[in-house]
Amino acid sequence: MLVTVLVVALALFLWAVRDAVLLAFAAVLLAVAVHGLADMLSPRGKIPRGVALSLAGCLLVGVVVGVVWLFGAQVADQIASIIDSLPAAWESVRRSLSASPLGARLVSELQSMMSGASGASFQDMMSRAGSYTLPLASGVTTALLVIFTAAFLTTEAGAYRRGLVLLVPKGPDEKIGQALDDSAQALKKWLLGIMIDMTIIALLLGVALWALGVPAFVGLALIAGFAQFVPTVGPLLASVPAILLAFTVSPMTALWTAIAYLVISQLEANVIYPLIQKKTTSIPPALNLVAVLAFGTLLGPLGVLLATPMLVVLTVFIVRLYVQDALGKDARAPGVDRPLSKPV
Repeated sequence: MLVTVLVVALALFLWAVRDAVLLAFAAVLLAVAVHGLADMLSPRGKIPRGVALSLAGCLLVGVVVGVVWLFGAQVADQIASIIDSLPAAWESVRRSLSASPLGARLVSELQSMMSGASGASFQDMMSRAGSYTLPLASGVTTALLVIFTAAFLTTEAGAYRRGLVLLVPKGPDEKIGQALDDSAQALKKWLLGIMIDMTIIALLLGVALWALGVPAFVGLALIAGFAQFVPTVGPLLASVPAILLAFTVSPMTALWTAIAYLVISQLEANVIYPLIQKKTTSIPPALNLVAVLAFGTLLGPLGVLLATPMLVVLTVFIVRLYVQDALGKDARAPGVDRPLSKPV
């Protein structure tokens, strides 16, 4: 009874601090990314591990700083252009849709949704950007905390792993430790795959939007690339500003923009991502979508953002501790090179 009470109390505590747990997981994910980059820099351990991690961290920071320095001003201008152009794009869409009775009804419904009970217009809502200053500052502070936590996890990964395993009773502790190692390996491969996927989608959509003459195509392509981090839902949301901005050129441009997003998303889902998964991790798309919906409902926006990497870790633990050890069935976890050991 005491053990049951303690388990329930621990579950309630973790639920109460679920945001902190999610941020800790984000820090772990960033630390895993640094370790994965260190593995690429020193595939056979020719470079001392500490030196490889330092080089990986410096390289990661250097790439981010270099991108911001080289393209930051241009990207910021294009993102600002997207935000400034959205009201005019919406007005163009409204005029085009209002030409038909069905379109006019749709416009009326959308306007009532955007205005809300206060009766504020879309332009009024866009003009209130200053009210988001405090949440933005809080977000920057949280991001810095995650980065510093990731730095500590990167330098002392073994110590934190041993500390976590020490909390598990003797016997299952070895299996838990192996599942943690397998999860780290799977996350490394997933991160590599998603970075390749992001880059390919950003390049394809950037070229397509440039060819169609859509304004701010660089910013829109970057938004689409980063949106690949959240499968299915992210790309769908990323297409909305592009289609709206395309309406400022012409309705036909908007149509071709929607077709470009549809074709490239289908190419990514059916050709590009499956090819990447063969070398990285293999998570069924339907299971991915269910995870996004489930974690988003339970944990909010952070749950949506981290749904796929959490699903990868959860799948590894289920395969190792339940399917393989409890059920005694042979199985392989996603992203794990070697077969899981036979149950004792």
